Amino acid sequence: MNSIKICIIVPKQISKSIIDDLYALGIRYLFVEVGRNSLLDKSASFSNFLSRKALITYPVEIVSFFVEEDDENAVLGYIARKYDLRIPGKGSIYSHGIQILRKHPDYDLKHEIHFKMKQSESFFHQLVGVSCIVQRGEGDRIARISLNYGASVPATTYGEGSGARDKLGLLRITIPPEKELINLVLSKHDTNPVMELYISEGKLNEAGRGIAYVYPLKQGIVNTKISRSQTDQAASIEQMVSAIDSLKGGMEWRKSSLERETTKRRDFLTNLCELNLICAEGKGVHLTEAAMSSGAPGATIGKIRFSRLDENLELKRYIKEQCKMIVPGGQVPAITKALEETGCFATDTKALLYILPVERAYTYRAKEIKKRRL
Repeated sequence: MNSIKICIIVPKQISKSIIDDLYALGIRYLFVEVGRNSLLDKSASFSNFLSRKALITYPVEIVSFFVEEDDENAVLGYIARKYDLRIPGKGSIYSHGIQILRKHPDYDLKHEIHFKMKQSESFFHQLVGVSCIVQRGEGDRIARISLNYGASVPATTYGEGSGARDKLGLLRITIPPEKELINLVLSKHDTNPVMELYISEGKLNEAGRGIAYVYPLKQGIVNTKISRSQTDQAASIEQMVSAIDSLKGGMEWRKSSLERETTKRRDFLTNLCELNLICAEGKGVHLTEAAMSSGAPGATIGKIRFSRLDENLELKRYIKEQCKMIVPGGQVPAITKALEETGCFATDTKALLYILPVERAYTYRAKEIKKRRL
């Protein structure tokens, strides 16, 4: 079943208000993941001018839910306008297409959106998502890349790796299971240089360092407040750039230093998808082991909050586990079958399984190293 996934990334202090509005609109269930946004500290002091800019982080929540395509623009437009998401620093909102493979009846509640937007809202369409999964402690270094080049604001979340470490022999002792996931939404024209910087800065061509991948988005608004600075100007640089973005209808007009980055010839993985499994807390490891036995190379497991309004409009909240796996598209049927046979969608597991396409990915592959030696 095809559906639209909407993601909203906002500071923690306003996420509750947005969630309440979503319930009022008719959204019956949604997911909330905690994370952090990063920006550069550009103060006016001379000493700071000479030194590397400090990185400031603040807590955010990533609210996500599924809607029918007919309701996509109405929900996006309402939230974007009410919370002024076009103003840099307020947050990001975007949508992308997914395919729901299987789900427990807990997720069968149908959203009933109470309005249709009468006036159109202009969103950027030339967008992609880029995710980079690295070891805990490496996230800030990766987050700096998009900030240094003025691309957009990254959101970092947390998880624990499963499976891939077990294939590295003694090397697995030096690789901690804790992971950081850097999620970035940016213009598709900046994808190649950002991916190259992720690979080189993150040393993703070395065993156990992580993976970066690109996936398509439909439309959205991107948070472009990349720095905190002291200024006497009536409007910040970010606000002026955002205004031009709106006038131009996109971010393609920008000429940033990213364009000067040389992109090496990389052997990217293709024909992949991001397989997302959401299940009851404590079930993730067992289920991902079943998935890996049928072709999934590994998984990253994190915590996510699931809230739903039942038939009596009573709000219930649960802690779930979200398991992300980058898998070959041809392996999805076998993995799905293995999960079904493991009881993935039973009452005690209450799983939701969906996929989204991955355009390309890069990670360490032992065969590449052997080729170089030959």
